[in-house]
Amino acid sequence: MTCHIFRTTFFQNFTYSVVTATESFFYRLGIAIAKQPIKTIILCWLVVFLGALGFLRFRQEKNPLKLWVPPHTTFIRDSEWLIKTFQRGFSDEAVSLVAEDVLTPEVILKLANIHSTIMNAKTESNITMNDVCFRIPKVNRKLVKFLMTDNEYQIDPSTEMNAALYCSFVEAMKTECYTKSLLQLWDYNLTRISTLSKADILNDLNTYDKNLIFGKLESYEDLLGGIERNSTGHIIRARAIQNYWLLLVNFSSVDMDKAGNMAGTGEWASEEALEWEIKFLEIMKNFSSNIDDFYYFAGRSFGDISNNSMLQDMDILCLGVFIMVIYVQFVISKFNWLEARIVLGSAGLMVIGMGFVVGAGLCSLFGVFYGPVHLSLPFLLMGLGVDDMLVIMSCWDDLSDEESRLPLPERIGLMLKHAGVSITITSFTDVIAFIIGSSTILPCLESFCIYAAVGVFMTFFFALTFFSACFVLDQKRLEERRNGIIPCITHKNYIPNKCSQKNLTNNFIGTIYSKIILTTPGKIIVILITVVCLGFSTESALKLEQRFDPKWFLPKGTHLADFLAVRDQYFPHNGFDSGLYMGSLEYSQELMKIRRVVDQLENMTNIVSHVVSWVEPFRTFVLVNFKHDIYTEDLDEARFRVFLSKFLFSPRYAKYQGNFVFESELECGTPAPQIKMASIDFRMKKFPDPRQHIAPMHHVLNLAESANFTTGNKFVTAWSKFFAMWITDELIDVEVMRNLELALICVMACTIPLIADWQTCFWIFVCVLITMVNVCGFMQRWGLTIDLVSCIGLELAIGLCVDYATHIGHTFLTIHEGTRYQRTMRTVTSIGAAVLYGGLSTFIGVCMMSQSDVYTFQTFFKIFLLVIIFGLFHGIVFLPVVLSWIGPKPYKIKSNPVSQDEHLENNIEMK
Repeated sequence: MTCHIFRTTFFQNFTYSVVTATESFFYRLGIAIAKQPIKTIILCWLVVFLGALGFLRFRQEKNPLKLWVPPHTTFIRDSEWLIKTFQRGFSDEAVSLVAEDVLTPEVILKLANIHSTIMNAKTESNITMNDVCFRIPKVNRKLVKFLMTDNEYQIDPSTEMNAALYCSFVEAMKTECYTKSLLQLWDYNLTRISTLSKADILNDLNTYDKNLIFGKLESYEDLLGGIERNSTGHIIRARAIQNYWLLLVNFSSVDMDKAGNMAGTGEWASEEALEWEIKFLEIMKNFSSNIDDFYYFAGRSFGDISNNSMLQDMDILCLGVFIMVIYVQFVISKFNWLEARIVLGSAGLMVIGMGFVVGAGLCSLFGVFYGPVHLSLPFLLMGLGVDDMLVIMSCWDDLSDEESRLPLPERIGLMLKHAGVSITITSFTDVIAFIIGSSTILPCLESFCIYAAVGVFMTFFFALTFFSACFVLDQKRLEERRNGIIPCITHKNYIPNKCSQKNLTNNFIGTIYSKIILTTPGKIIVILITVVCLGFSTESALKLEQRFDPKWFLPKGTHLADFLAVRDQYFPHNGFDSGLYMGSLEYSQELMKIRRVVDQLENMTNIVSHVVSWVEPFRTFVLVNFKHDIYTEDLDEARFRVFLSKFLFSPRYAKYQGNFVFESELECGTPAPQIKMASIDFRMKKFPDPRQHIAPMHHVLNLAESANFTTGNKFVTAWSKFFAMWITDELIDVEVMRNLELALICVMACTIPLIADWQTCFWIFVCVLITMVNVCGFMQRWGLTIDLVSCIGLELAIGLCVDYATHIGHTFLTIHEGTRYQRTMRTVTSIGAAVLYGGLSTFIGVCMMSQSDVYTFQTFFKIFLLVIIFGLFHGIVFLPVVLSWIGPKPYKIKSNPVSQDEHLENNIEMK
């Protein structure tokens, strides 16, 4: 019993200390601001100016690797190693033609004209395809055919001919742009192509010699979709044909600040290549207007479309801001010449801009990068900032008749005494929620949460100071009976119309609660609705999937969306280009281990296809030409380098040159230099569900790790640019759950010392928890999934939904007179309208996102709408019902936090 009394007394004393200290602080702050409003406004703008200086260090991150992929994963390590080692790579641009039969002279001639136009085109700065393409040796097919014999085991001319003579042939070869095209069958000769018949096309396609292909193309059949064959297996018809041009990517010269975009979806490319691709897309757009069923894309297509889609609807979002301006004026003003608070409403919205500028400036000052999803931050701050402003206005309107007769500074102090604690609790819980969110391993989300936390705090700061100072000036204007729109006009004998003096919202809320919600049947119905929605949402939330497809970022009707749709239809098994990469091993000693890894890779037929290995061809080359079996006989490093050089310069196997990077340049007739990197190409198969790619990715990564090389630097890995997306997919659902759980716990921990009442904190926590379950459940019903965009939306959701219940709970504790029912009625009539208007302001801030086709905006709108609906329901309907039944007692205040001596002192000072 003694221990219980001690705990009760301790908590009561703690409650008294917290409430007294916070209310006294905000009371004094209000009086200080009211006495010096002009000075307060000047100081606030000084803070804005100083904060804006942080933009001198502003940095917008455009590198996808640094935005969307966890920084400490092996993928980042491997990517940086490959970029440093490879030094150069290539990007694609392609066209697709679809017809009943594309293997006709008409279609082939169209493709040839397209190719010719591309090869002859120039940009405004005279950049051509030949300037930016990935170049390979141009093979003289007749010469190669002459050099090669026709027996089964062909002796290679690179070993039979005199080395100097053979290398003279090689060195005389010109280079050409690397393309993957059926037109290679006719050496891109327009005159010859124009004379082809259907029979010629089919005969050349079915009888070509694959050994003569110098480049990486394995088979011309890979360029055809919807293939039909006859009984002998020969191709007789195809429904689609593709043509690829490959551009050089010199990694050392790529500047992502120039090559990237605001959406963080840009491809690695040089400025010249990006300029050329603009010309390419322009040409393709002209062709598409004249050719039916014509589809195309370039390396920059995804970045351009996803970036433009984020910015194309800014006019719609600006319309939402304009609607917000009108809404704020409607809420805080009364419709008469004196109480129209036009300037004050504008100042309130200015708070949001000031908070964003200072928050972004401070983050930039400390080196936090600005990312693509940060575009949504002003809309978040708009909802929270307007909410703070409306709570302050509500507390002003709620002053008693006696308090309303006090001098203006003391009235402002009393206003902030009531409003300050409430908006402090909500703002700090928002800040804590975002600080927790910044602990994520996803760089872009981490940066966004830091910006959000600082932005919310600065918006809170300016709402208390700048807005309160503007309110003081506006109230002085009103009391001096000056016009609310044109302050220089004075209305000495003006009497506001009676209609404008009626508080219709509070009257309506009072009627709804007294007649419906807080009646016994109403309470039962509210509890039943809450329980039913919770059960329904829990079932749906358990079905919420983690799934993401980059194509969601592409609005329908864009050229890339159409190209991908056709490719999925006619080339469904193309898969994802991947590779097995090995570092500077002693390859002569590791060939058997490499062979074993390749064999295991080829046996993964359920997840891997199109394995292109140089190991078996190298063994065949050495065995046939040098009578040495590298699998069973020792091979020293010196002879290995000689054999490898001849192998890579042979007509049949020169296509494998792209699988090696050497310490110095590879030269014909001399031993190969030290190998810096070697690769085995393969493709990861496609699966219907993106999450199905995660396990296969780990299988090939584990295969690489199990290679057990014992020489050189022993580095080996499997890599594909698509691994970045799959790694994020793998981690995002865990991140979402972890962040939501930590944020909920910290919100609870934050409200306990600020609200200082266990029971109220518990019910606020319940409201937030149920709201989040409802949001997740209805997300699933609305077709949303867990991905990076929805993860950010859910982080914002906690910050929004905690506000509604907190305002109601705190206000209920500050009302001392009456029964629980009477205190609840007083709570909803005094603060309920402000909470409702705050929720509506958030809705208005995001409602125009619903008119956008952009996946990001659509997702944010859906999540915010669910948060507003369920957050308001649990905050201003469910919680008042609970409080009217089992609500806690009000704060036990021993005396007024602001003593009578202070009142007297303030009155004397003001007089």
